[in-house]
Amino acid sequence: MRRLIPILIIALMAITAGTSSAAKDTKSSHAPALHGYCPVAYVEMGKAVKGDPKLASVNHGRRYLFANADAKKMFDAAPSKYQVAYDGWCATAVSMGQKIESDPTLFTVHGGKTYLFSNAEAKKAFDDMPEGVIKKADEQWASLAKK
Repeated sequence: MRRLIPILIIALMAITAGTSSAAKDTKSSHAPALHGYCPVAYVEMGKAVKGDPKLASVNHGRRYLFANADAKKMFDAAPSKYQVAYDGWCATAVSMGQKIESDPTLFTVHGGKTYLFSNAEAKKAFDDMPEGVIKKADEQWASLAKK
């Protein structure tokens, strides 16, 4: 079964490759980061919460929206605490050397950091072996971040 999961993930990634950065530029400065989801809610509330466009902050050229004024204050005080790994790309895909658009409602907070995923299978693969996926993703990210 463990061997089947990576094969399924690769197959699903091949199918969803059309939704990668070439299909949608959600990383542009015009669109809110994380599809408008609040980065603080992932860490502090353990859930995906849509942010309010009236409550926004810009960090590293990206516009983040927040669920409430307290979340905005928390982010503004310590933005690095709430940064999502791999600029919000699917963490499991990054571990395989690919940038695939993530679904901001599929996430895991591990070691205080938020990781997003493109589908439930990618999330499960991460949740089954987070340290292994993170190690591989960290190795791949240096070259992928430039693309």
